Amino acid sequence: MTPQNVAADPSAHVFVTANAGSGKTSTLVNRVARLLLRGARPEHILCVTYTKAAAAEMQGRLFAQLGGWAVMVDDELSQQLAKIGEDISAENLTRARTLFAGALETPGGLKIQTIHGFCEKLLRRFPLEAGLSPSFKILDDLEAKALMAQALERLLTLTDAEGVHGDISGRDRLIRTLRVANFEKLLRQFSMQHEDILESVAALIGQARDKGISEKEYLYQSVGLPEALSPDELTAQLLGRLNWGDIKSLAQSLSISKGKTDQERGAAFLELHEQYLNQKPVDISTLINVFLTAKGELRKTYYTKDVAQTDKDYLDWLAPIVVEYVAQHNAARIAEITYDVLMLFMDFSAIYRTLKRRSGALDFQDLIVQTRRLLHQTDMSSWVLYKLDGGLEHILVDEAQDTSEDQWAIVKALTSEFFAGEGASLKLTKAVRTVFAVGDEKQSIYGFQGARPDKFLETRQFYDMAAVSAGQVLKIPELVHSFRSLPQVLGFVDAVYDGDPELSYALTFTSNVVRHAAVRNDIGCIELWPQVMPIDADDTEDDGTEVDPVDKTGATPAKRLAQQLAFHIKSEIASGRGVMVKDKWRAMHAGDVLILVRKRDALFENIIRELKQQGVPVSGADRLKLSEHIAFQDIRTLMRFAMQSGDDLSLACILRSPLCDLSEQDLYDLSQGRSGSLWGTLLQKPSDDGRFDDARSLMQWVLAEAPRRAGFDFLARLLNRRDRNGLTIRQRFLTRLGPECEDVLDETLALALKGEGIDDIGVEAFLNLCEFNASDIKREQEEGGERVRVMTVHGSKGLEAPWVIIPIGPNFKSSRNDDLLLIDDDGGLFVDVKPERGKVDAITRFKDAKAEKDEQEALRLFYVALTRARDRLTVCGYQGKRAGSGRSWYGLAADAFSRLPVGEVSAVDMALRADFGLDDPGWAQVMIYGARAGTYVADEKSVRVKSPLPAFLTAGVYGEDDPSAVWRAVSQMGDDDRTETERSPSPLAMQKGLGRYRRGNLIHKLFEILPDLAPDQREAVAIKYLAKQPDLDDDQRAEITGAVMAVLNDDRFAEAFSPKSRPEVALAGQIGVNGRGEPVYLSGRIDRLVVSDDHVWVIDYKSNRPAPDRAEDAAIDYQRQMAGYVALLRQIYPKAKVEAALLWTDGPKLTPFSDDLITVRLAELSR
Repeated sequence: MTPQNVAADPSAHVFVTANAGSGKTSTLVNRVARLLLRGARPEHILCVTYTKAAAAEMQGRLFAQLGGWAVMVDDELSQQLAKIGEDISAENLTRARTLFAGALETPGGLKIQTIHGFCEKLLRRFPLEAGLSPSFKILDDLEAKALMAQALERLLTLTDAEGVHGDISGRDRLIRTLRVANFEKLLRQFSMQHEDILESVAALIGQARDKGISEKEYLYQSVGLPEALSPDELTAQLLGRLNWGDIKSLAQSLSISKGKTDQERGAAFLELHEQYLNQKPVDISTLINVFLTAKGELRKTYYTKDVAQTDKDYLDWLAPIVVEYVAQHNAARIAEITYDVLMLFMDFSAIYRTLKRRSGALDFQDLIVQTRRLLHQTDMSSWVLYKLDGGLEHILVDEAQDTSEDQWAIVKALTSEFFAGEGASLKLTKAVRTVFAVGDEKQSIYGFQGARPDKFLETRQFYDMAAVSAGQVLKIPELVHSFRSLPQVLGFVDAVYDGDPELSYALTFTSNVVRHAAVRNDIGCIELWPQVMPIDADDTEDDGTEVDPVDKTGATPAKRLAQQLAFHIKSEIASGRGVMVKDKWRAMHAGDVLILVRKRDALFENIIRELKQQGVPVSGADRLKLSEHIAFQDIRTLMRFAMQSGDDLSLACILRSPLCDLSEQDLYDLSQGRSGSLWGTLLQKPSDDGRFDDARSLMQWVLAEAPRRAGFDFLARLLNRRDRNGLTIRQRFLTRLGPECEDVLDETLALALKGEGIDDIGVEAFLNLCEFNASDIKREQEEGGERVRVMTVHGSKGLEAPWVIIPIGPNFKSSRNDDLLLIDDDGGLFVDVKPERGKVDAITRFKDAKAEKDEQEALRLFYVALTRARDRLTVCGYQGKRAGSGRSWYGLAADAFSRLPVGEVSAVDMALRADFGLDDPGWAQVMIYGARAGTYVADEKSVRVKSPLPAFLTAGVYGEDDPSAVWRAVSQMGDDDRTETERSPSPLAMQKGLGRYRRGNLIHKLFEILPDLAPDQREAVAIKYLAKQPDLDDDQRAEITGAVMAVLNDDRFAEAFSPKSRPEVALAGQIGVNGRGEPVYLSGRIDRLVVSDDHVWVIDYKSNRPAPDRAEDAAIDYQRQMAGYVALLRQIYPKAKVEAALLWTDGPKLTPFSDDLITVRLAELSR
């Protein structure tokens, strides 16, 4: 039996440890299929995934497998069942074919969802048991930020009576201690890391209670102080410990010493004595300066040889006391500040909870916390578990290494009865209940989201002990064979982590050597390029924090590496370098390349830019920070100008942007020598100057529209506004900035829409919203496209590619290292405030421990990057002016080459000009393990590296806000020509219970639904439908039913309701140009459309009474309406004869339109 089949055994508890590419998802899907095959009910199975995308993929795979079983012949199905370890009896074959239908028919569908999705569903089912409002809502990021902003504002005005502990004096002390800048930084951290801080605070409070001490005492103990003495109390304790008579004698003795330094120290001691004697505040720093340097280190000597021995002895006795005091004072200061921060955060969190409760809302962390609380309440948990569709019998956890402690607590609660035998479902059915988890601690890279790989291993031990106690067995198979990567890729991965036991420990938390095995046996290729080095002293881009300014001379290492990569990728595509896909070789295309970076820095931006410069199709950034994208900034700048037309800088930026697209020279010509504002100058430009006409027209429109529009309305109209060439503003953005701009524009519109959901905001309010609430956009970059994907390693989890490139810059520094409040999951909580001198050992140890964890996660991150490659892996990098800290990925790769089989590694000279596009005739030595694939004849799609914008991005859209367009609804074409009294009202319009258009609407609805029914069912359905309309009386229902049935039962109208007809067909389009040269657009909805090979029949129902006998006698707006329909349909069906008619329910009768009448009314529409 294969390890995969052991793991998928539905009768056993299983915890699977799986290498990258070893088929974790397939194993999980096979287990679900085998559970269903063994008789498990779909509603009793819960699959917990890490992301929604993973849940969708898993469900898709499962349905594909079950759907395949449903239609397979016996022999093929038998092979499939045998392959996964199942019996191939006739009974099993029959059952396998029914599983797909059973899964589809399961109420609510299969439970394959994220932990947050499961928690939300559970809480919505048991809101009262959880103490929640039944109609609670889930806050999105924007709403959560808005509530947090309110909480922060409220926090600053909080009074003592309103604080959690009745005292908010700590807030004022913090403002004085931290100063304004650091205090604001702390508040930002409260908001941005609220969930993480909350978890740390909860752990701290829990540990303090376990020890039976207060939070303040716990904080003092955590910095190494046995008592919670304040810094002032420690100072008083030190002063009380000194013998002031001895201090005076020492001061006098040092004052008469020959050495100047001794005399100065004597004066310092004398000043201390006088301060203490006169009960004045003692400047303790005077004493500290005698013994410690500015860095807080003990001086090598604090007296000269001329000092008397007795004085030397006293100073030697006093020195360690002062050193101890400084250490304790620093620690107490940190503990005191941290306690104030703790109290302030608890006040902030309480305010935030109150705001959420008042709005009946939960954030994502609340889903986990509330579910954990619900399932751990002994009086509720059994009831809740019992009511979960009769009980959960099988729970499967995917990506278990990324599951947090709180999430594991929920899973443990759900599976608690699996090993105790108390579940009601188990009692009744005697079914085997199982828990399954699959993960890879080597791929745990989400520590910043609370993932702890050590908890995965601890949980495995927990279930192992639980199984043993219950007389059951927990299987722990290992999946080591990779179906993804070639042997050379896996061999290189093993070599990278072979050099040091610490490397293995970072991956597996053991000293065991990491080993992989390949299922595929082709030859792969690993390349190590030489690092790109700085050229001169000005080449200082070594931290990757900025993109080059446009006027900077020379190329930085990051830019030069990006240029080489882009050129080489283009060359490889053009040469037809081979890749194997589904066991077949073909020429590669851009979509076969995946470039992975550690962070989105200058290197990341340069790679995307250089690929575009080379004409290589590229997907753009995998995640966009909305506030930093140029398109968003352009729109924000436009709104600033709309609020203040005298803002010359904003207008200049707009004119250079895709909004106006003026050149630098145009802007210079406009600005140079002007005497007034830039806007005033633009207004004075001649109207025949084509460069400025569109810009002036757009700005005039903006100034007119912005004050009177809501944010979303204004933006939607702006983006759909056309220029003189017919391009919309959206299209201009896309043409200049690329397809990724589409996501930015859509997210900006979404932000405006969300803002209106919170409050009715105008452009100015939306501008403020943009300044503080711009979010990140995650752009999905799945396989299957034909564009190079450039993303962070974190974003690549679960992806793969034939060719993976890992460009490596100087070592990464986490932004979390700059946090003011240091936290961890174990209750560690410190404010990182630098003491006046010296350091706090507890904080140093905390930072060192955190740095070690970060280093281990960085090594796991490199593992994830390496294992994305199927066939080819390229490692390259650049160095900056300053060397990085910690282990370098490039260094690890270089060391690994020294441990690879000598006969399989070669040094290949590659031409700098031909292979990397450099203006240099020299050569670069590239280390290669394995061999590159051959070249193949590339098809046209692969060779074409210059990718135009997709057609749908530049296609015209009807109804856009073209200032010259006339936009009308054909159903109201005559409204401006007719008075209310001229329109034909329904005879029943004024009857009790029936509004002006109510009768007509009901008749239209019945004509929509009844024709699809059998003739003998129509009248009964009509009577039933009208009986549900409470505003009708019996006479009205009978009259409407009779009118509708008279039409449907008339053979003259059979074609109108035949299978070739369609109801409620929407139309929109341009029918011509009016006398002023303006395009005329029409939109409407046809009641009934009949289409045959050479004939199109458009019919509209009318319920007016009395009905006219001829179309010419119908209301003028009806005639124009039908003419508009005919004009649009003639464009859609140019080879068919298009005719129109009105079907009157009074009679009933049909009044067709002649071609002459259509022509006359159509001309009127274009006036």
